[in-house]
Amino acid sequence: METLIACPTSTATVLACQKIAKTFKENIYELSILRKEWDPQYATSLNVWIEDTIEKHYADSMDVLQDERYREWHEIMVEGLQHLKVLRASMKVDFKNDKEFLKGFFTQMGYTDYFSDAKNGDHISLFKFLKTFASNLDEATRQLITDKGTLDSWFDKILACANKVSKFQDCFVALESEADINSYGKNEVAQIYETIQDICRIAIAYYQFDPKMRCKFSYYKVMVNL
Repeated sequence: METLIACPTSTATVLACQKIAKTFKENIYELSILRKEWDPQYATSLNVWIEDTIEKHYADSMDVLQDERYREWHEIMVEGLQHLKVLRASMKVDFKNDKEFLKGFFTQMGYTDYFSDAKNGDHISLFKFLKTFASNLDEATRQLITDKGTLDSWFDKILACANKVSKFQDCFVALESEADINSYGKNEVAQIYETIQDICRIAIAYYQFDPKMRCKFSYYKVMVNL
């Protein structure tokens, strides 16, 4: 069995994409003002594409969301993001007069590259964020931050999540992989995921002052409520 299909992350990904695609179709007449290609035909074809992919490759794995491994993965990712957000907020308070240090830290630890997409539900970005943070944290920086008032336990919590999520690395690598094109739907899922993420970015910006609709296009919040 291919890694992608065996991993609960893959099934959760395609189901979240399906849910967002349905919301996109339901609101296509309003959203069509944003992009040339966004019309009812495009929205319908997107939904058909996702449904066909599910039928071809995931018909036997729809119960994965009840699987213990999925719940474990989901809890790790939610917990990891929360800890990273709290640390970021704490540092912005403690180092508000040292913008240069903040900029350097956020760049080194992955905040600059991954935080925005991670908090919007991109779990691949969150996975990379956790791994980057764990790889780049050094004791001198950690001590400097804790001396300012941040509890050292926040670092332990983030590192623990990064360590736990390592067991799911094959899932994330498979989702991004360009090898074995069309093998067990790898390429299709990767393309669907990218397409839906692009839609979410634009829709969330459009619905800036409509929290209810923003939630419907937040990949993270959709996946939480699968």
